Amino acid sequence: MKQTAYQKNKESKSFRCWEFCRDLSEDALIALLDDSDAAISQTAAQFLQLKGGSTVIKLAQSDCANANYKRRALGAFILGQIKLSAFEEKKIVVLLHDLALYDKSANVRSNAVSSLAHRCVKSNKQATLLLELSTQTVLDSSSSVRQSTAFVLSTFYHESSIPLLLKLLNDRRGNVRDWAAFAVNMNEYNTPQLKDCFATLLNDSLSAVRYEAIIGLARMQDKRVTQTLIGELSKDEIYDELVKAAGDLGDTALLPTLQAIMDKFEPFDELNRAITLLKKVKGKQGGEKTN
Repeated sequence: MKQTAYQKNKESKSFRCWEFCRDLSEDALIALLDDSDAAISQTAAQFLQLKGGSTVIKLAQSDCANANYKRRALGAFILGQIKLSAFEEKKIVVLLHDLALYDKSANVRSNAVSSLAHRCVKSNKQATLLLELSTQTVLDSSSSVRQSTAFVLSTFYHESSIPLLLKLLNDRRGNVRDWAAFAVNMNEYNTPQLKDCFATLLNDSLSAVRYEAIIGLARMQDKRVTQTLIGELSKDEIYDELVKAAGDLGDTALLPTLQAIMDKFEPFDELNRAITLLKKVKGKQGGEKTN
């Protein structure tokens, strides 16, 4: 997905927190779970997740029942990707499933939904459990839970996900629409309903959503995106993914725009590929007219 300035700044802070925590002992990291700075406590949880071990697993399980919702949320997060035995795996999946549906805190539910997806992907579980969960969490009152649901649906391919994704693509919150569009593109879904929805999203108020819609429509070779793509590729700053999308779309109307990019910048792989693909399409069209 396209990065916003906010996301870039957030990554910079995350790096500073990572540097602060990386040489700390297990006990020191556990103490930081109660830090008032959410970025510090989250980073401490990440390091504990990486360290693993019975002490951390037991702590995370215990924290999932903590009266403090912040500790419950961190406990759910830690259990998402920590190494578990087969016996522990079964218990943790049930625990995360219950938190995802019934915890009072949206932060806890959101983390539990995402963590359950990680656990299922990690152990190659079938999509049935995640689909069943998503049919309920897609209706959650919290946008963070609905966003996590969109993430869940990006982690596996199943056509039964499409109606859920269509609902999320029409969510009132942009971050949910963004992740839903990403999930559609990640799994390369292609239906008339999705094409129409993406065409509408070309005018979305959030640039990241518009970006995913462009990528998706080009992938599905829907020429309703042609003029939007020409506009994006005519800007001073262009993205490699959009140049690639021009080739995927297969509309020769994009050739002059791509040629202008070639004249303005040094050639690069995505640009060479896109121009080659569209020239082949143009050649075939010329042959068909001749015949």
